[in-house]
Amino acid sequence: MSWLRGNRKLQIGLLILAPFVVAAIIPGQLAPHRPDTLLDSPFLPPSWHYLLGTDESGRDILSRLIYSARADLAISLSATLIAAVIGVALGLAAGYRGGNWSTVCLRVTDVRLAFPSLLLALFLIAVVGPSDSIVVIALVILYIPGFMRLSRGLALQLRERSFIEASHISGGGPLYIVRRHLVPNAMGPLLVGISLTAAYSLLAAATLSYLGLGAPPPAPSWGSMSQQAYNYLFQDWSYGIMPGACILIVSFAYLLISAGIDDAITRSARMARATGGQESSSATPTAAEAAA
Repeated sequence: MSWLRGNRKLQIGLLILAPFVVAAIIPGQLAPHRPDTLLDSPFLPPSWHYLLGTDESGRDILSRLIYSARADLAISLSATLIAAVIGVALGLAAGYRGGNWSTVCLRVTDVRLAFPSLLLALFLIAVVGPSDSIVVIALVILYIPGFMRLSRGLALQLRERSFIEASHISGGGPLYIVRRHLVPNAMGPLLVGISLTAAYSLLAAATLSYLGLGAPPPAPSWGSMSQQAYNYLFQDWSYGIMPGACILIVSFAYLLISAGIDDAITRSARMARATGGQESSSATPTAAEAAA
């Protein structure tokens, strides 16, 4: 909670993201209609009955936007968290242990990062078939190397700290040191990376849905709604504004949260240096140091 105090970026980011999270959790309680129900004539203007009007099939646009939040946030967050868990575990182990394992992980990461990310996802989805679960798997494969590289760099910095050496001398095993010292001290920069990756994941998922490689219709998503709106640009130019705005707002919220966490880490580091700069187990590297 101390990170929230006086941290406007983090507060605003969480405040912006909160309504979309609520919509993703309980869309049926918020949406006035079912997302796939044909209700009325196509392209009706906004009214009290249809607050954002109807789409090309006569479905309520607002209801489809609300239900799309469940799919898009679930994809972005689940893909990011799964990739973070796998990548961080491998990266921390590689950074702490060093040696050949660290070199192999770094080379594998470099090779993977050399390939265009979106093309790799397109290939996997084209081979297996379009669905939300395949999109999640594709994004997990894309983002694991980034988390491996970040966490490996953090482990290389932290393993030289005196409290790590003291824990090792006192008999602490590698698993204990990673769990007790490396993970807590690396958590701040990792949260910055998770927030940034969630924004990238949302944009990638929307791009794949726009290309028709997400869940097949009539499943709603912001990307597929944008693609459908493009086909009816001259019938209703405002149709595509709202799904695009939702993608932009949620991505902006993720970025604000990331910037807020980074500011909190930097502020904590400055306070630690101002109070004497003594190294302790709570001396967390900043995101800038981790990226160096």
